[in-house]
Amino acid sequence: MADPLSFEALASSEHVLSSAENFVLYVLLEAVARGSGGPGGGSRLPLNLGVVIDRSGSMYDERRLEFVIEAVKFLADNLTADDKVSIVAFADKAKVLITPEAARDKGAVKRAIDDIDLLEIGGGTQMALGMKAAIDEVKKNLNPDRLNRVLVLTDGQTYEETACLDLVEKNRGEISFSTMGVGVEFNEKLLQRLAQDSNGKYHFIGDPAEIPSIFEDELEGLRSVSLRNGRIEVTLSQGVQVREAFRASPEIYVLGTPLVGEDRKIGYEIGDLQAGVPGSVLLTLVLPPRNPGQVRILQSTFHYEVPGGAENTVSCDLTCDYTLDRTLTSRRNGRVMNLVDQVSIAKLQAKAEEELKAGNIDRATRLLGNALQGTQRMGNVKATQALSGLIDQIKKTQTLQTKAAKTTLLQAQAVVRKTQMLDPEALKEFQNKNGK
Repeated sequence: MADPLSFEALASSEHVLSSAENFVLYVLLEAVARGSGGPGGGSRLPLNLGVVIDRSGSMYDERRLEFVIEAVKFLADNLTADDKVSIVAFADKAKVLITPEAARDKGAVKRAIDDIDLLEIGGGTQMALGMKAAIDEVKKNLNPDRLNRVLVLTDGQTYEETACLDLVEKNRGEISFSTMGVGVEFNEKLLQRLAQDSNGKYHFIGDPAEIPSIFEDELEGLRSVSLRNGRIEVTLSQGVQVREAFRASPEIYVLGTPLVGEDRKIGYEIGDLQAGVPGSVLLTLVLPPRNPGQVRILQSTFHYEVPGGAENTVSCDLTCDYTLDRTLTSRRNGRVMNLVDQVSIAKLQAKAEEELKAGNIDRATRLLGNALQGTQRMGNVKATQALSGLIDQIKKTQTLQTKAAKTTLLQAQAVVRKTQMLDPEALKEFQNKNGK
């Protein structure tokens, strides 16, 4: 029987300069599930979903609520008898519209969502109340052999943001959260963190008409999950330090600099793996000088669960050749450096956003210009267009306060954060290697 996944550790260079005091080495730790999910792809885990819908007053703008209703009807039509779903609406109060038991009747789901505007739950935004109600419903059918997830859709700033974060933390490892921000008034940092902390997905929805397709994308992703609760454990060799760590795919974001204890071990949660979609971490390591020769830099183990089975592990070591030949150390792994470049661009975009919020327009524009040069060099057309549009908006408005500028910023964020496999040959080799 073929292994259900591949796991490898790739270094930016196979050679390390022996005489260098602080040699920087980039290491990609990547797992790819080989299973298949989705329609026609074989068995899949049944779903256990809680859908949380903002029904505050602003959801009536731009027909947002109409598109939510359409999306929930699509969801109802595409559930199987084994799936469980609950639907919660919130404003100043939270109300459970559909329990998992009632969701068996697709007609009842559609009637309930059609009447969502009749609810007397106020007009504010108490997202934590909606999340708590959905969590309670999901917990009624909580099972490791189900995909337990809460989907949160909102278009505004919520009260008690800390309460939302606490709910995610309390349910870490049991329930993941995917968040969907509509328009420009929501707190994107909060929604991003809720998704990242639970290994869910964050979606920016600039056009409310995209809401049904985002629900479809989320459902398709859940159905293609073939491995559960992925986690990378790394044991560093003596003297090796971690300068930075990033989630590198399927989205790019900072993981922070971990505290390395006496056992030299660090860990990174990957979450559920969709078939064929890499789950990876990119480390920036600083290596000490050593005598020439082969040296093991780190040991890495990927922990995962096959649905219905016990935890499994697969391990690999990373060794490098210490050398005094500088020409050898200049040879780089193209795939690793491609991801390093993408991470660098995302960092520039994030720094530019901080400068914009501080009112440093010139500094922000220069940073975005550097990021734009990077996307052009890599051939990332979507990111280039997004960053170019953002620069034009900033030059025109000198602020992020306009709706057009904020929309352009959020679009650029979403595109730059999404990992791109841009080299056709590398992608072809990657797919062939993983049985695609």
